[in-house]
Amino acid sequence: KREPFFLAVGFLKPHLPFVAPKKYWDLYDPNQIASPAIDHLPTGAPEFAGHNNSELHNYPGVPQGDPLPADFARTLRHGYYACISYTDAQIGRLLDALDKEDLANNTVIVLWGDHGWQLGEHGLWHKHTNFELATRAPLIVSNPKQKAAGHKCDATVEFVDVYPTLADEIGRAHV
Repeated sequence: KREPFFLAVGFLKPHLPFVAPKKYWDLYDPNQIASPAIDHLPTGAPEFAGHNNSELHNYPGVPQGDPLPADFARTLRHGYYACISYTDAQIGRLLDALDKEDLANNTVIVLWGDHGWQLGEHGLWHKHTNFELATRAPLIVSNPKQKAAGHKCDATVEFVDVYPTLADEIGRAHV
């Protein structure tokens, strides 16, 4: 019998800088990646609702000033997509290892991100706002003991709920 284990794996991507192997960039045609529908703050929005994209502008090679040139913005969106696919491949490697070690059928997996990301929406890049897009983050729980897969929860959840949910999922008492 195998001993229970806990493994936390953190992935840096898709955080800046958008660096990923070429094969992941090649998955996407940058001309097919949509630009944001709204590239400026809404009329009447207070100035503090946005920011000056300082995190992005601190990287070498990023043009100063806003808005960013359209071709540079397209490259950023392309890089973000490449990084998402690269991270997806790394998660796939981890899941394959669980299969190979015959652990997949007895392992609860939680995938979550720390925040959403803006790719030029409202003229903003990255996070640091309360616009809905910046607050969206993935949260996926997979439990092989669940009778039915594909359930979706439309309720608001918080990441503070992850630990007690895991405790419930594995049948342990809350600490």
